[in-house]
Amino acid sequence: MRIVVTGTGGASGYAVAVQAERLGYEVLRADADPLCPALLTRPHRARLLPPASEGAGYLEALAKAAREFGAEAVSFNTDAEVRYAAGEADALGELGLAHWIPSYETVRVCSDKAAFARRLSTDARFRTPVSFSARDLPEGLLPAPSVFVKTRTGSGGADAGICSGRPELDAWLARHPDGLIQEVLTGQEFSADCLYTGTDRPLVVARRRLRTRAGASTVTETFHAPEVEDLVADLVEELRVVGPSCVQGFLQPDGVVLTEVNVRFGGGCAAAVWGATHLVEQYLALLSSGGRRLPAGTREARGPGTTTLVRVPGFVTLRNTGPTEETRSGTHTEARAGTRTGAGAKGRAAAGDATGHAVIGTAPGRPRKGED
Repeated sequence: MRIVVTGTGGASGYAVAVQAERLGYEVLRADADPLCPALLTRPHRARLLPPASEGAGYLEALAKAAREFGAEAVSFNTDAEVRYAAGEADALGELGLAHWIPSYETVRVCSDKAAFARRLSTDARFRTPVSFSARDLPEGLLPAPSVFVKTRTGSGGADAGICSGRPELDAWLARHPDGLIQEVLTGQEFSADCLYTGTDRPLVVARRRLRTRAGASTVTETFHAPEVEDLVADLVEELRVVGPSCVQGFLQPDGVVLTEVNVRFGGGCAAAVWGATHLVEQYLALLSSGGRRLPAGTREARGPGTTTLVRVPGFVTLRNTGPTEETRSGTHTEARAGTRTGAGAKGRAAAGDATGHAVIGTAPGRPRKGED
């Protein structure tokens, strides 16, 4: 089957493209960046698309690319493209391109961080960060020693940060008058890659964000926590986020705080191994077949192993198959359970190497701002 994979200049789009290619799909890599490494390394299977913000121009370019390539499906992997596609579902259907994204209303709520916080505040199962209204702030003061600010829309790391003084906050609000002001969370930050068919219970792979730069995870490690996975699955079901998604939050001492949902796989999704398969593999199979039920036994197939994803500045995903592990990438070292491997793992085959690690993917580029 032939498929167009968009956003391949980012880690999530690249991971989807690489997984699809290894599974035998014929992939057309697409991106809006003419210098995108994923396009430059496969020029014979690459297409430059305009930004989704161009509306009809984007759809026309996508339709032409898909038609010339003979694609039967398209996988959207940027926030802007998902938002556009949600509003043009009928047009995409007329083009004969299979795609899998939630309803326009679901995408709207997940894309608007203020709307997301309001929606969750009505359900006692879910906790979001305490928010403060700029109108109600005391003159010249902060409601706490410091506050976290982020834009209402856009990628999570875009112009987000901590303000420790009122002049700093006022300057930020002058740029983003409708931005969010929230409490500062100090627990372990996590992301959870999810796949929801709309009928089966969502599959959830949670991972700690061990190192984050400009909103992007540069080191992430999967973990098992049934209470976290169940809460995330409840949220995905409640919002009807069918297809792939990435839930973000914090593991606070007094419970889980949920901060946002991206209606696409996260930038660290290459770590989302599920037993002998992968969430991306499950997604591609359902996207290409049109089916919306997981194969029997899928939920029970997940093993207890740990996967570590290292991206400095590209990414190498290592699946632990031994008792001890030390992963080195450039000047950065992370110790894990398993065996030793070096930066040279980038060049090794996907099937594995002498260290006992299975190399899941490598990205010739840098993570985009706001990816997780």
